[in-house]
Amino acid sequence: MYPNSRLFLLALVDDNRLSGSLPPELKALDEIRQLLFFRNALEGKIFTEIGDLQKLRTLDFEENSFTGQVLDKVTGMSNLEHLRASFNDFEGTIPDNIGQLTKLKEFWIADTDIGGIIPSSIGELNQLESIFMGNTDVSGELPPEIFSSDQLAQVDLSDTDVIGELPSTLYTATALRRFLVYSTNITGILTEEISNLVNLEQLWISESNLKGPIPENIGSLTNLETLILSENVMTGSIPDGIGGLMDLTYIDISDNEINGTIPSSLFDIEALKFVYLGNNTLTGMVPSNYFKPEGIRDLFIENNLLTGAVPGVPEGKLTQLQELILNKNLLIGEVPDSLCELRDDAGGMIESLHADCSLVPDSQPQIVCDCCTKCTTAAGSEDT
Repeated sequence: MYPNSRLFLLALVDDNRLSGSLPPELKALDEIRQLLFFRNALEGKIFTEIGDLQKLRTLDFEENSFTGQVLDKVTGMSNLEHLRASFNDFEGTIPDNIGQLTKLKEFWIADTDIGGIIPSSIGELNQLESIFMGNTDVSGELPPEIFSSDQLAQVDLSDTDVIGELPSTLYTATALRRFLVYSTNITGILTEEISNLVNLEQLWISESNLKGPIPENIGSLTNLETLILSENVMTGSIPDGIGGLMDLTYIDISDNEINGTIPSSLFDIEALKFVYLGNNTLTGMVPSNYFKPEGIRDLFIENNLLTGAVPGVPEGKLTQLQELILNKNLLIGEVPDSLCELRDDAGGMIESLHADCSLVPDSQPQIVCDCCTKCTTAAGSEDT
């Protein structure tokens, strides 16, 4: 290595399986703009002098086995735009002076042992586009300042110890496309201001403590493709306006306290493929147009209080359906032959078809089904 080297890019990446530690001689690359070491088998601690590489814009350590602290060594890099440190064994906390990295666009520390609270100075990163902190030891409340950048498009804080209510500043992040905070202790409600997030494509807040109803104007998020709000304590009904989510392919609002009927508008969404509404207190009948989305693969509506008969299926519909889970409801009648003909052993693709067709002593089954792969007793009854 020679001082004043004119090397601008050093890329040793993508399954080269380089091992060992980073040589401290790299500090001599004082003109370097990009250091890329992702997807190797490098290990050990990052040398302190890496912070002297003041012209560095991209630092990518992803998918290695680096240890020790890294964030406190880079906060003086005034030109750093991309910090990718995910999938390592880094530890320590997010420095209070992280806001010094005013040009930072990517802040990726997911799947590391980095912990502590998120400092409010993160709001000084006004060019930030993505924050990946999932599966770390990050804890404490979400600082309202985290949504300060008007370029923020992706936030992943899933599987962390983040607590407290969703800050109202979330609704000012109008560039946001992906917001993932599942497996946290986040609470609070989703407000009508969610309509501000016009670019949102993925909203995933599950296995948390989210309360309140699904906002009535959820249908205004016309770019939304994935809506996962399962395993919370949400109440209220499914708004009819949900049918406005014409790009929606995946909805999971299971394991809540949602009531009311299933709006038929949900099945007007032609892009719909995966529907999980189980373990709520939904009432009424199965919408007669449930077969309308051409590519629907999973329909789980178990453990509710649905009544009436299962509607038949017109020829040529539900040809992609693989799992239909209807059990633990109050449905009656017979599972129609048009559904049975869609079983995978009858030329269709259905692998799992569950209904309340178990015999209870001295009584008839709740629903007759000659083709179900699993039979249970109805809602409110114990299976024998």
